[in-house]
Amino acid sequence: MNTDEQPAEDAEDTKEGEKEEIQEDVQTGTPLETHNVEIQEESTPSNVPVEDSADANNAAIGVGASSDSPSALLSPAIVQDETASDTQPGEPSESDAAGARENDDAQNSAVNFPSAVDVQLRESESVPPHTATPTPQPGTSAATPTPEIPRTSSAPPNADSDGVNPGTAASSNKRKRLPQDKIGQLEDRIADDPRGDIDAWLRLIDEHQKKGKLDEARATYERFLEIWPNSASQWISYAKMELANNELRRVELIFQRCLLSVLSVEICSLYLDYIRRINNLATDAGGRARAIISQAYEFVLNHVGIDKESTRIWQDYIAFIKNGPGTVGGTGWQDQQKVDHLRKVYQRVICIPIQGVDQLWRDYDQFEMSLNKLTGRKFTQEKSPYYMTARACLHQLNEKTANLQRHSLARLPPIPGFEGYVEWQQQLSLWRGWVEWEKEDNLVLAKDDPDTLKQRIVYVYKQAVMALRFEPQIWFDYAEFLLSQDSTDQAMDVLRQGIAANPESCLLHFKLAELLESSIPAGDTQDAIKNRGQQVRKPYDDLLNTLYGLADKLQNREREEIAKLEALDARSTPMPDMDNTEGTDSMRQNAIRAIREGMKAQQTALQKTISAVWINLMRAMRRIEGHGKVNGPIGGSRQIFMDARKRGKITSDVFVASALIEYHCYKDPSATKIFERGMKLFPEDEDFALEYLKHLLAINDVTNARAVFETFVGKVSADKAKKVYRFFHEYESHYGELGQVYKLEKRMAELYPEDSMISSFGERYSYSSINPCKYAPVISLHQLKPPVPLPQPQPVAPAPVQVSAPPPQRITDSPKRSLDDANTSDADQGSHRPRKIHRPDSPLKGAAGRKLKQERQQQQRNAGRGQQAQLAPVPPPLPDGVMFLLGILPGADKYQAARFSAEGMVTLLRTIELPARKFSASSR
Repeated sequence: MNTDEQPAEDAEDTKEGEKEEIQEDVQTGTPLETHNVEIQEESTPSNVPVEDSADANNAAIGVGASSDSPSALLSPAIVQDETASDTQPGEPSESDAAGARENDDAQNSAVNFPSAVDVQLRESESVPPHTATPTPQPGTSAATPTPEIPRTSSAPPNADSDGVNPGTAASSNKRKRLPQDKIGQLEDRIADDPRGDIDAWLRLIDEHQKKGKLDEARATYERFLEIWPNSASQWISYAKMELANNELRRVELIFQRCLLSVLSVEICSLYLDYIRRINNLATDAGGRARAIISQAYEFVLNHVGIDKESTRIWQDYIAFIKNGPGTVGGTGWQDQQKVDHLRKVYQRVICIPIQGVDQLWRDYDQFEMSLNKLTGRKFTQEKSPYYMTARACLHQLNEKTANLQRHSLARLPPIPGFEGYVEWQQQLSLWRGWVEWEKEDNLVLAKDDPDTLKQRIVYVYKQAVMALRFEPQIWFDYAEFLLSQDSTDQAMDVLRQGIAANPESCLLHFKLAELLESSIPAGDTQDAIKNRGQQVRKPYDDLLNTLYGLADKLQNREREEIAKLEALDARSTPMPDMDNTEGTDSMRQNAIRAIREGMKAQQTALQKTISAVWINLMRAMRRIEGHGKVNGPIGGSRQIFMDARKRGKITSDVFVASALIEYHCYKDPSATKIFERGMKLFPEDEDFALEYLKHLLAINDVTNARAVFETFVGKVSADKAKKVYRFFHEYESHYGELGQVYKLEKRMAELYPEDSMISSFGERYSYSSINPCKYAPVISLHQLKPPVPLPQPQPVAPAPVQVSAPPPQRITDSPKRSLDDANTSDADQGSHRPRKIHRPDSPLKGAAGRKLKQERQQQQRNAGRGQQAQLAPVPPPLPDGVMFLLGILPGADKYQAARFSAEGMVTLLRTIELPARKFSASSR
């Protein structure tokens, strides 16, 4: 990477005279030189042809290595290809291919991937076929290096951390794709956003598989797994693709790479299915296949058996043991061995909070009771407390992880304030809650089995970084836990894995650099100091390279978006009305302006972050190497300052930090020279001017401080100078002459007429946080009257609507038959008889009638009370004296004396025992 570039504001710094001046001021000695960053070139390894063998498939079924083979450390029945050292003519040698190998941080071992699309395998000449692979025993040391694995990635050797070559990415974006070229379009999307566009990756793999291009699909899988190495779902898809094509050797290589690094129940289940497929029990006369399967189960359960979703594996293992040779309850040695094996597995699983632990306990109880009720009751009573604890913990764990998403395909975290951020924070909180639950030791393992407790916590962390791979905080918490367990090397490995996933994370880089600084012993010799400084500086350099690359990408993105907008305008058909031309141009200019403003905000934030990284690197080098000498054997903090200036994209904070280090640590006068140089480069930076003034006043150089103040406020606008005006006004008020204060206040009143003169005057006589001008003395108790609440305006009730009653009807004749007409027949009366009116129902009689009457009266009373409450006047306030007394009385919570407890007195009287009194006959 070329680091000769300088920012536009620092262009004048390239002049020879100014370089000599700053070198003399900082005591650097020699002229500045370009800070070169070494780039290791990689060579592309060649393909290795497959050796023709009639027993190729047989070698893949149950093949393995001897106990001395490195594959014995991985898992049983996993084939280890130990490639011969000879190469075919015209192919690069093994030493040439080593340049393209990358470190796998998860396993701390070298993992090789040939860049050719077609991955070709050859059988090992040193390992005979049909040999069993020993199972790694628990606690086996992993010091033996992990065997190297061929790489099927087609990414160029100089690809970036996302697996995309930055040199070809830009050209691929400019290339026009045909509408039917789906693969090319997907490749462009991946090159544009390799870590964000997951859908493009999955669709590209699917397209290759649909067309039967297995080599291209393998290459895409390898590129994908470089970014998501712990994505269990894609490892499973990769293995199933090879299984569907009967590529058993490739399947074994996949298991070899992912079983230890990706702790997934699904992967382990697929691995066990594969082991049982290639080891046929029906033709297993000598028991070799059963032994391999049993070892595979033990290997898997040692790694994922503590997962609460591993119930199926435990049940299958128990069923596998039951179907083995021997009879439960028999008297032979094989029968007793089977019983002991079953009892051991049952007693392991019932102590683990997994789904279905209740059914497993019932099966265990039935198993023991079927053998011997007396001994069975003894065994179950011994394990009953562990089972009860596991069952209770399972209930708690299910509540903790109810809304937890345990997916293995991690996505980039949303930016605060945008879609999905709240949900992301909730998931992060849930994962941390699960970790804290494990740390609380609800299973009571800390005293008897601390290793299992640590294993459970580490397992949860590994599951968390699988789901939140691009969240630096979870990696930081994981490393902190390992440090608390005195596992410094493991913590460094975790931090390196986190940095590989998050190369832009300042949090992880700073933590790794700090851990290196504290763990590497400080030497007295120059070589020891230089070596320590180089190791500590490497994380900072890696972070700076990534951040500078982001800055370049932002600039390229800005140009591309503006170019796309202009191209879209050029293709658009102009409107017939020419009056719309100005409106179209205005819209285009507004869109371009919005793009530039958005990119400028991102560039500013990135520039501040880059400056902060340089400042922290400067401080670290000062602690390790001192101030040093530029271009000397030990550069120190001064070399970092020069490197930052040469590389550019920094703010004035770097100059302030360098000057303050020179002044506070070494009392060097070059601090003032650095401030002077910075003032020329950032003449309108109010924050830098303020720091410069503070420094000049700290060294009692008041004359230059006044000159800097006048120079700065004369260049910038009033808004930018307000902060500097306030600071200098405070200084003049405390240590200057009154005439200077008057002049300064007059200038400030003209520039800032909205500011209060009383406030400015009071600040002049304030000290620290005390402003005596704002002091309000209590002269009389009448000043302490509590505020009287204002009467709340009552809502005006609407006037009742007056409904006029209908006029009374005049009835001439009674509806009843009169006495005179009682003897008159209906026929004689004729039609002049008045019509009968329907009589209403009679009121209820008895208790029902009284109850109905009481309810009506109660409703009427309630209605009357509500109307009175609405119309009740506001009570007059209490007298002033009473209100004052109530205001100064302490609250009930201030009463600290003994309180009378009625309940306690009643309890005392109830429980007291009175002496029995004997009454004589005479006393009666």
